[in-house]
Amino acid sequence: MKALAPAFVGLFIVAGCAQLERVTTSTARSDWDRTLYYARTAVDAHNYFAADKLLDEYVRTHPGTREASEIAFWKAAYVLDPANDAGSLADGITQLDAYLAANPQGLYRNEATVLRRTAAVAQGLTSVARTTVVDTVAAQTPKDTVVIVRKSRDEEIANLKEQLAKSKDELAKVSAELERIKKRLANPNG
Repeated sequence: MKALAPAFVGLFIVAGCAQLERVTTSTARSDWDRTLYYARTAVDAHNYFAADKLLDEYVRTHPGTREASEIAFWKAAYVLDPANDAGSLADGITQLDAYLAANPQGLYRNEATVLRRTAAVAQGLTSVARTTVVDTVAAQTPKDTVVIVRKSRDEEIANLKEQLAKSKDELAKVSAELERIKKRLANPNG
């Protein structure tokens, strides 16, 4: 029996450590779930600043944990949210790239990859839309300030068609006037 006593003590220590790890993991998981819940609640209220601070606080209080490394995904996703006035496609893509590079086995790797591709396509569409927009000088103030009006491609095409029709009408009037002048010059007495 005395020979078994050290084995039981060792067994109890191992069991106690396993239980302690489970409690620590459970607490961290609970904090993780709570942090994500409150961050999402802040985002739903369009308070991206508060969500960002909640996520930063989790990283500060749980450094080196797997969950802390996953915060980068959520921060990037919230930057890409179209409702976030402070966010942008370029910043979101940069943050997703950093997340993917730092987390080769990340929990949200697939989601981050799809979100990054989607953001890149949206960014490409945005730049194509910008190149098809024609900047028209609407007015120039005495202080040499140029006011620019941006029109969509369809609006610009309609505007050009209207200008072409007006030009044709004016050309017809000028041609008629030239014909009248020619006749008058050809017959000065008539």
